[in-house]
Amino acid sequence: MPTNVTYEYEKAEQIYFEAKTKEQKIRALKKMLTVAPAHKSAEKLRSNIKKRLARLKYAQDKEAKQTKGRSGIAVKREGAAQIVLIGKTNSGKSLFINRLTNAHLKEEAYEFTTKKPEFGIMDYDGIKVQLIEIPAITEDFIDTEKGPAFFGIVKMADLIVLIVKSEEELKFLKKELQEADVDFNGLIVFNSNEPVKNYYTLDFKNSDLEDIKKKMWSMLGLIYVYTKQPGKKKEFPPVALDKGDTVKDLTLKVHKDFFKKFRFARIWGLSARFGGQQVGLTHVLKEDDVVEFHMK
Repeated sequence: MPTNVTYEYEKAEQIYFEAKTKEQKIRALKKMLTVAPAHKSAEKLRSNIKKRLARLKYAQDKEAKQTKGRSGIAVKREGAAQIVLIGKTNSGKSLFINRLTNAHLKEEAYEFTTKKPEFGIMDYDGIKVQLIEIPAITEDFIDTEKGPAFFGIVKMADLIVLIVKSEEELKFLKKELQEADVDFNGLIVFNSNEPVKNYYTLDFKNSDLEDIKKKMWSMLGLIYVYTKQPGKKKEFPPVALDKGDTVKDLTLKVHKDFFKKFRFARIWGLSARFGGQQVGLTHVLKEDDVVEFHMK
């Protein structure tokens, strides 16, 4: 590795090595490629990143095709991130997703109401996040006909949320995830009207769920920022970025011409020393920043 890689590159590389899913690794590699040195001595480094990226994309596409071919289950990603909800039967997953999204899923009290993945879109301050309810997990779920396909969806998600009503259910779900080779480092939510020590506890029927939305958003490792044109108000909806992203990342996400024609930007928000601070492409953005582009 060249000795003059930037702090941004080292940070992106660390995120890559700590990533649990292909989607997270692909996002980290793209970031590494963006911030990697461009000089001749770094050609091998950039080539290796591109090769790793190509292999991961190929594996991801192959896995998606195999999953669809085996079970007829296809999941189209929507929004800035994808969150899967996992629980036993009658854990409250459908109620949870209905409260957080525009979905209208069945909430009957009898077992196994959900037989296929169900979807809803959660709005977080203008950013769309996809929630997916996986059918109820049963004993040896990985060995069921559609178990591998369902767990394939879980592995590709950006965040896993376990919804349980007891410690026994939590232990059961962790065992099933382990048997399916799923590394769990997500969020555990108890559906209960009594607090459960050391865990996030909510009464889904009566609680205000705004706090849980904030918690899930923070665990995704994303931020949102607004863009604006000189002399005009900030534009809506905002743009989702990874934590630690710069003005350059924003320009590339908005439109490639913004990067090519960029002169400078003015920033209002937490990342600015003062309102309207003039910055360049390497300025690191923070949540709720407003970025005004000035072009050549």
